[in-house]
Amino acid sequence: MSDPELIVVGRFGAPFGVQGWIHCQSYTTPADNLLLYQPWYYQTQGAPWLPLADVTIRPHKSAFIAKLASHATREDVAELRGAYIGITADTLPEPASDEVYWRDLMGCEVVNDDGVLGRVKDVLETGANDVLVVATAAGEVLVPYVEQYVTEVDTANKRIRVVWQPDWE
Repeated sequence: MSDPELIVVGRFGAPFGVQGWIHCQSYTTPADNLLLYQPWYYQTQGAPWLPLADVTIRPHKSAFIAKLASHATREDVAELRGAYIGITADTLPEPASDEVYWRDLMGCEVVNDDGVLGRVKDVLETGANDVLVVATAAGEVLVPYVEQYVTEVDTANKRIRVVWQPDWE
């Protein structure tokens, strides 16, 4: 049996108080979706993912704080500062018919009327809209992820059709 696919949903920050609470930054949209996902795993500086049992999480100001049963003191949680928070991919709900997870866009072939443009290397959040970073033979191309330019997304076949011509000048 292979290890489950883990998805990064947040990051630990500084310890909070003296009773073993720690700040958490959510990478989910909306941010409070972080409250829905359990069990958690954590990863520090490229080490293997490790499970976290019995996590209590609550909102605090514009982020969250968590109490971890396995890390009882301020000193214990201080070791987690900067560690990623992950969940298994099967924990995520199925996206709605008009939604897609960014992870499902990665590696997709991007095609336009002229043929293959390249493959999705990354997705950026700009505030106004998301942007596909497409790796091409000539360099990277940024394609706004909006209906006007992205006309078809087929994650099952790893293919995205766009109305976009790169400006190489």
